[in-house]
Amino acid sequence: MEVRFFLVNKKLKQTSVQAIVRYEGQRYKISVGESVLAKYWNTTTYRCRVVREYPEATFINQRLKDWTDVIESVFNNWGLVVPTPKMVKDEINKEKRKRSIEAGGIIDNENDQYLIAFARKFESESLKSENTKKTYKTTIKFLEKYEKHYRVKLRFIDIDIDFYNKFKKWMLNLAYTYKEQKYNYSKNYIGGQFKNIQLFMNESQGKIHDFTGHNQKGFRVEYEETDSIYLTSEELEKIYNLDITPELLIENGFDKRLHNIQYAIKSLCEERDRFLIGCFTALRHSDYSRLEDVHFKNELLGIWTIKKDKKVYVPMHHLLKKILERRINILPKPISAQKHNDQIKEIGRLAGINEEVLLTKTRGGKRTSIVGPKYSFITSHTARRSGATNMYLAGIDVKFIQDLLGHSKAETTLKYIKVSAEDNAKRLINHPYFKGNK
Repeated sequence: MEVRFFLVNKKLKQTSVQAIVRYEGQRYKISVGESVLAKYWNTTTYRCRVVREYPEATFINQRLKDWTDVIESVFNNWGLVVPTPKMVKDEINKEKRKRSIEAGGIIDNENDQYLIAFARKFESESLKSENTKKTYKTTIKFLEKYEKHYRVKLRFIDIDIDFYNKFKKWMLNLAYTYKEQKYNYSKNYIGGQFKNIQLFMNESQGKIHDFTGHNQKGFRVEYEETDSIYLTSEELEKIYNLDITPELLIENGFDKRLHNIQYAIKSLCEERDRFLIGCFTALRHSDYSRLEDVHFKNELLGIWTIKKDKKVYVPMHHLLKKILERRINILPKPISAQKHNDQIKEIGRLAGINEEVLLTKTRGGKRTSIVGPKYSFITSHTARRSGATNMYLAGIDVKFIQDLLGHSKAETTLKYIKVSAEDNAKRLINHPYFKGNK
């Protein structure tokens, strides 16, 4: 295969140039958008003659050399395929576009070379759950803040190991305020941003660009095993049996005014039931907070989960049955996750879940330890972890728990479950192997 250039009409004083390519018995004419003075054209070299009278010749010849490089690159990728003229035209335009983006030049739709523009479009068209799309929006906001801080516009070509190190260092130094306290972002939270950045790059690669900087060694999603609590079956029973009375609330510092006490009792009872439903099913908050009567049938709970988009079934725990009977199968109305978290911490405090615990987490690149009463670490996710852990300790098959949690590997489930070596040994005390039973 050879690329040669010919004048479109050599009788004209100035005429266009076109490339002719012969490939697999086919002849392709390719417009290259160049024009020359016909009298300076060399029909032997298929280039302009470089003479003093025609200084533009050197520039035109360089352009034709660039065109040759583009055309050869396209044809070398066909392999055994014999392309149509349209296929050739489309691939040449794609190759030109790619090279222009790499060089930081102007392309037809300039936004196509920028990461955030693609990420916004990707998020708006995504069919994922609203919670997942919310994480995309969060990552986009961080990228926008990064651009503003460094006064740059991130292109696909910029997303490489140098960007990774710079963005990571920037995020490690960021802080957010929660309840008048400042916190650095955790390793897993920062890892979540890189996970989405890699997703944006993977989804755009091959469609808009061919950059692979996000696949470089070291450009990875860092993750550490979460150090968090679970509530034992005994602690869950304490919460279930907690009698939330006006006297209990006043004794624990609640507003004494009657209407406030009545409101607090109703709210705490609702969130206590919602939380326990999560604990006895091991569902995510996004799933257990939207349960309705229709989800319970024949002593089974069946629901399509939001995050994994799969249907799971859970046998009804005996205390879950009692909660539903007491509520006449009318489940609590949804509230925000933050309000739910605040309420269940109060419930844990009132129930005396106050064992002192120590949790460690990496924030701002530093390993930190936090000591506090166990109730202060209760969140909506504690329900899911408690459910899975207590099922495991009760002897329920790991495969069932794995499927319920949506884990692809049993190892992930065993890491997720909060069981000490001693607890794991205790659950096997009555196993026939150790008891000597056959």
